[in-house]
Amino acid sequence: MRDARDDWRRFDATRIPSKDATPHLDRFLRSVQEAAAGGSPLALLDVGCGDGRLGRRMHDTGFAVTGVDISAEAVRAARELAVAAAAGPRLRFVEADFAADRPPRIDGGPFDVAVCQLVISIIGDARDRSTLLRNIRASLRPDGWLYLSASGVSDTINPGYARLYDEDAHLTGERHSYFSRDERGAILYTTHHFTADELTSLLEASGFERIEMTVEREASSRRPDEAAHFLYATCRPVGSGRLL
Repeated sequence: MRDARDDWRRFDATRIPSKDATPHLDRFLRSVQEAAAGGSPLALLDVGCGDGRLGRRMHDTGFAVTGVDISAEAVRAARELAVAAAAGPRLRFVEADFAADRPPRIDGGPFDVAVCQLVISIIGDARDRSTLLRNIRASLRPDGWLYLSASGVSDTINPGYARLYDEDAHLTGERHSYFSRDERGAILYTTHHFTADELTSLLEASGFERIEMTVEREASSRRPDEAAHFLYATCRPVGSGRLL
């Protein structure tokens, strides 16, 4: 069994997979701000913030952003970005493990919004994914929002993924999980691809409801010349009463 925490603590922060274009997220954040009808900037938690580029973008659109990542190198890069941008106290970055058994104590919470961009697909195994979502839920206000994106099962549109699922299933012990590798074949981290039903069930089991999900066919994050499915979901803590 691999230790996902060690994989990401060692990973080169400049090569963390990400997407520069985030139209689903951008639309969601605009709608949240419109519903808030002004006032103080909404407190946003960016889980798996990487080098801070997305966090800075969200800060620049009017949110008070706290980014968290398990990688000390990524957090250092994010803090340097915040200083260079003269962003002030409404853009801050913290080293924290959101797959730990106990939710980390993060200043600035509870949060109005949490953003978890692709992290759930690369956080580790099924237990890590469940713990991640429960800890996010514990960090949100009762009427907060979670925006989540994930890699989707893609074997029907990309035979390369079908091969990866089959080859690594005996190693990962899980369907649609495989090891992402570098150019030499060395394992970098574990990746899991979700079906929409699987992700919905996981969100519900972690204390979320009012789940809305879209599945898109796009370019793969690490293989831009190949097709892949991506899942985009918004949801709320169970019991939230405020409508968007």
